[in-house]
Amino acid sequence: MFHVKQRRIAFVLGFCLLVGLGVACIGDVNPRGWAAPVRLGDVTLLSTRDGRLDAVDSQGGHLWRFPNDWTIDDNSADDLDGIYGQPLSASYDGVDVVFVGDYNGFVYTFRPSDFEAGISITPPPAAFFELGDAVVGGMVLDQAADVLYVTAGSRLFALTASDLVNLIDRPGAAVTGFESENPGVLFETGDEIWGEPVLVDGKVLVSSIDGNLYAIDPNTGTEVWRFDSGQSLASTPVVAGDLVLVAGFGAKLYGIDLADGSERWAFGVSDWIWAKPAVDGDIAYIVDFDSVVHAIDLNSGTETWSQALNREPLRASPVLTGGTLIVSSDDGWLIGIDVATRSVVWQRQLGTKLNADLAVIEGEVLIAPNGCVTPEGASEKIYYTKVDPRNGDLSFTSEVC
Repeated sequence: MFHVKQRRIAFVLGFCLLVGLGVACIGDVNPRGWAAPVRLGDVTLLSTRDGRLDAVDSQGGHLWRFPNDWTIDDNSADDLDGIYGQPLSASYDGVDVVFVGDYNGFVYTFRPSDFEAGISITPPPAAFFELGDAVVGGMVLDQAADVLYVTAGSRLFALTASDLVNLIDRPGAAVTGFESENPGVLFETGDEIWGEPVLVDGKVLVSSIDGNLYAIDPNTGTEVWRFDSGQSLASTPVVAGDLVLVAGFGAKLYGIDLADGSERWAFGVSDWIWAKPAVDGDIAYIVDFDSVVHAIDLNSGTETWSQALNREPLRASPVLTGGTLIVSSDDGWLIGIDVATRSVVWQRQLGTKLNADLAVIEGEVLIAPNGCVTPEGASEKIYYTKVDPRNGDLSFTSEVC
């Protein structure tokens, strides 16, 4: 146990996490970000380095890079620090638009189709809106209501999404949001929000480092209910039926009633839980900083099985596809576990950290490692983009390095 705790301390100091003191300072010095990969049609968006998104096609070809290939007409906004929250996309008038928040305190909007590699002479414009606090958790879009919910610092913003899109062609236009003393602020928690907001059952759910899980009325900004865990909550809430799953630095996974916020059960582990669980039927799969995978029965909150991996802390959220649970570690291991036999069936070392959540798109497992590597025996740097869940075979590109 001692050596694992020592590794956890090193991990924490590396990201400047002083959670026990109620102080949050993720990456105050040159943060890289750890946004999960996103699929946009046949294109994958990857946060490959500090404060940038790279678009890669299905063959590994590089298409564009944000913000480098766009014009951001503001000195304070044009230098991104680190993309932690997963970008999202939506279609407006038949054109795809990407929304992304950054640690520098801005939310950005741009149209990928505005840039055509090798053709654009003048970089197209990107819109930006200042939130004033670091975006770590991310955002969710209610396109039917035309509202983008985005977290920044300890605040939850509700912004009119179409206004942000209009800013692309009308710089300086107004952005409307929830009416409050602070424009756009829907709700404020007692400390920073590191998980993504979740929109479900007419509520917006946010977990906070202040130890509370909040359910907020999106129309009024009032608190519907709150669950107080007594310890910092860092994971993105996950809804499974009428149950909300949330975890954090109290080393517990909580099963919370979606209707009223009451605790149904709590499952304790030996170390922090940062990653959101992967849910399959009545089972939730969670990973912790002690490098242990746990399978939890959602009805009772009891453990059905566990697997100690003896790796560095598991921070990224796992994914399940085709009967294989794929997890990643801080020291760059990808591990496939057969959930039927509960055994490790393959392992792959990337040679670089992997803190970003994994993503499953149409059976493909997308990954976003911290950087490029030079494999043994090779002369060219490469960037791994996805892993085959059946055998751990890796796909890569060299064009983003």
